[in-house]
Amino acid sequence: MPLRKTSVQTYFYPLNAPGGLCVTEDGPSDHIHHRSMWTAHGDINGVDFWTERSESGRQVVKNALVEVFDRYCRVSSDEKWISRDNKPIVDVHREIVFWRRSRGWRFIDVDIRFKASYSSLRFGDTKEGGTLSFRVAPSMRGVVGGVIRNSIGGLGERECWGKRAEWCDYTGPLGNSIAGITMFDHPDNPRHPTYWHVREYGLFAANCFALSYFLRDKSINGSLTIRTGETLRFRYRVLIHLGEIEAKTLNRLFEEYTEGAEPV
Repeated sequence: MPLRKTSVQTYFYPLNAPGGLCVTEDGPSDHIHHRSMWTAHGDINGVDFWTERSESGRQVVKNALVEVFDRYCRVSSDEKWISRDNKPIVDVHREIVFWRRSRGWRFIDVDIRFKASYSSLRFGDTKEGGTLSFRVAPSMRGVVGGVIRNSIGGLGERECWGKRAEWCDYTGPLGNSIAGITMFDHPDNPRHPTYWHVREYGLFAANCFALSYFLRDKSINGSLTIRTGETLRFRYRVLIHLGEIEAKTLNRLFEEYTEGAEPV
């Protein structure tokens, strides 16, 4: 799962299920800025880090490190996110742990920290963003037979988009089998359980800021501000699974994650 870079985004592609088939898509024609597995937000102090336009901000990697251990591989990076006129907006540190495959599953632990190094930081109320985002493989999309579900029993985009849940899963056909991606929201994340920006056309993202959109009430402002020197931290566990998986199993895996257990 190599770390990749466009002129704007930093992301991981390919992201493979056990067996080697890729569960994500990189830069589809309908949303070129959807990049497999990535982190971005469309309004940080007014700068758009979500799209890939000439006026968009850029994610600049300053340091990247890959460490290989017996049970996992860890990829870490220090990044400076800058505006189009090269003004630094936020420092970002990422740690992504890819665990050794087990039971036909692959686990990924994601830790993202936004530091307000230059001024206070305001994460604006916009649905154009995901602190962790996926674009699922074309064959897995809901519009062609994929299934979206969440921890509160929601099924499909209508019941999962903009809803709060401890986990959300996107499963669909892949090759001659079935595969899926599950995201678990860490209980210490801001506004846990998070809201899910998940679409039948293939977008799958955690977004706790877009409250005016999700609640369909423009009098509500989901923006979040941190002061200079403060850090905003988000953690997620990701499960890449081959075959279908029961909700009760996902509930158990979420509990294990909240207890700090390593995946086995």
